[in-house]
Amino acid sequence: MQRKITLIFVMLQLTLINCLAQNGKQISKNGYVKQKDYFVEIPFNYINKHIFIEVIISDKKNNFLFDTGYEISAIDKDISKEINYTLKKEIELSGSSVSTQKVGLIELPNISISNVSFEKTYGMLQDLSFIKRNYETIKISGIIGNNLMRKSKWQIDYLKKVIHITNKTDNFAGLQNAKKIELNNKDWGLGYVNIELNNQTHKFIFDLGSSGEFTANLSFVKFLKEKDTLIQQDKQTFRVGKIKIGEIEINNKSITLEKYVSSLLGNAFFENYLLTIDWEKNILFLNQNTN
Repeated sequence: MQRKITLIFVMLQLTLINCLAQNGKQISKNGYVKQKDYFVEIPFNYINKHIFIEVIISDKKNNFLFDTGYEISAIDKDISKEINYTLKKEIELSGSSVSTQKVGLIELPNISISNVSFEKTYGMLQDLSFIKRNYETIKISGIIGNNLMRKSKWQIDYLKKVIHITNKTDNFAGLQNAKKIELNNKDWGLGYVNIELNNQTHKFIFDLGSSGEFTANLSFVKFLKEKDTLIQQDKQTFRVGKIKIGEIEINNKSITLEKYVSSLLGNAFFENYLLTIDWEKNILFLNQNTN
């Protein structure tokens, strides 16, 4: 996302995490998939290096952002009168960079993606205008967060622009030849990957809501060879040497440093691979795209 959106996104998410810290695990793990054995394929739109998928809530089709870096799925307040939900709690968010708003923690009876039905998952009812204003040509009604994703196995094919969803990774072919990246996290919340830059290991958020490749805060410059460089811009790019992520090694890449953002590994990196996500085993499988 653009820097301003990323800032608001991060501030809201951090505030939510702090407000819900005591019940975070319960909120994240609530819900289940109705089907016991399933394998479906859905198309997605890839716009400005963001993934958008169709979901069905209360028999209505909606366009949602697909975001592993959002801990709890979000529903835009504009569709609140069109869907069924149970309000669990109201939280007031505020901060130096975001306007005060009330956010509702809700339970959704059903969210369907293709014919896969996610039952009784939690979501946040909130104002998503900070995303929508940058996509005037499409309607965005929510965000699929990783609390819902963790209930299935996902495979993202950036070349064919399709996502496969299943109950077991054995349904995916070619994983024995894939490079593996370990996700370092609990059984709920954000997923992190260890990235080795210039022989130093750092934690980056596995964030498919980020359009960037390697992104970090401006303070990250102290870990680079250019650590004595005076940063004058809000956003600056540096070349780095060898980068190691799990079983993947790449050379001569760049890292973008920006104000206010966390360390993120985003779509601009993963679009080079067929990406399979196994939240249960905390493993990412990456098959190099042939082109």
